[in-house]
Amino acid sequence: MYSKIVLCISEIEDEVLTKQLGMLSERHHADVERVDAGKATRIIADCEPGVLFISDDKALLSEARSKGIATNDPASMKESYDKAMEMLKTLGKGHICTEA
Repeated sequence: MYSKIVLCISEIEDEVLTKQLGMLSERHHADVERVDAGKATRIIADCEPGVLFISDDKALLSEARSKGIATNDPASMKESYDKAMEMLKTLGKGHICTEA
């Protein structure tokens, strides 16, 4: 369980990422904090417990991992989301509904 989700990205947040953050926030009852690289560095240095750190900055992700902080990157999250949506579409196509 995460107590806080920290997002530090250099690009503009897209709709898929926003949806995923919302789902994560709801699932973990955690606030999402959007931060710049300076604030992210301080959060990593403080090693706050229960943080999920999401960033597109490889150096920050590496530093967070080395401190034992759970991490993810937006590209991997999007790829997982796309795969899940494709699986749902495939399941939907296989469903045959017959009327009585």
